[in-house]
Amino acid sequence: MKVLVLGGTGFLGPFVIDELLARGHEAAVLGRGEATFGGPVKRYQGNASDAAALRRAVKAWRPEALVDMLHCDAEHARSVAGVCGGKLGRCVHLSCAAVYGPSPICPVDEETEVMRAEDAPPRVADQIAADQVVLEAAAEEKLPAVVIRLPELYGPRDPKCAEWFFARRMLDGRKRIALPDRGLHIAHRGFVQNMAWGIAQALSARRAVGQVYNLGEEKLYTLAQLARGVARALHHEIELWSVPGRLWTAPYAHTSFFDLRKARAQLRYKDRMIPRDGLELTMAWLCQHPRGDDWAWPGIAAPFDYAREDALIEEHGERLEG
Repeated sequence: MKVLVLGGTGFLGPFVIDELLARGHEAAVLGRGEATFGGPVKRYQGNASDAAALRRAVKAWRPEALVDMLHCDAEHARSVAGVCGGKLGRCVHLSCAAVYGPSPICPVDEETEVMRAEDAPPRVADQIAADQVVLEAAAEEKLPAVVIRLPELYGPRDPKCAEWFFARRMLDGRKRIALPDRGLHIAHRGFVQNMAWGIAQALSARRAVGQVYNLGEEKLYTLAQLARGVARALHHEIELWSVPGRLWTAPYAHTSFFDLRKARAQLRYKDRMIPRDGLELTMAWLCQHPRGDDWAWPGIAAPFDYAREDALIEEHGERLEG
């Protein structure tokens, strides 16, 4: 099958394209970035949100299917629907868990209501609108669209890499790490190779058109379990200490996780690589490509302020066993 990928040169894209190639598909990329792939890929330079550039790529490549990795606002979604309507057998559009809001009732299934656009941050409101455009086009049989909602991604080549918050502490020789509220938060994560496999499944799954699928790893970890997993991967002994969440935070310090039954049943989704192995691969890559001092995470003003962390542990800390 000939597959056109919109974007495809960011973090997740090369993993998706390599999965397509491994399945015997032919792949082409429309985008402005550069990336290395595991096989021959046709490249079309241009803005994939520009209808003229998309029309040229579709006319030249004549794809049978499409993976839209730039599916992030209604204008782009309408462009894809307008250009590709009636020309594809299947198109998969990548959305995100944020559309369900910051604190959804868990587990979140595909029937869970998304946020009201007027209550959502602009980026999330745009994502909600994009989802609506392609799902309406599917309902009207104008576009054979499938929407995949992804969790927090991680893996080699991750440009933001939340796990660096923990890894750097261990590489700096820290023996104690503070976690908010006993480290009990559960944020659904997805190793990129596992998510790429699930996305490729959506290209051929029967009765998937017009459907939404929540995708994520089958095994869930608390924040404390994740920190211990990073320590294990780096062969580092660490003590975990709970401090009040109102005083301290960390990446993944929120609870939001999917019900995967629909993806398991209809996409036949199953983790191809266990999360422990995925984390070890991520840590190996991080050790070879450490993040710089400019690494930042939303909501954390000074992620490596060890003096403040130690002070909080001394004053408020409760050591976590296990």
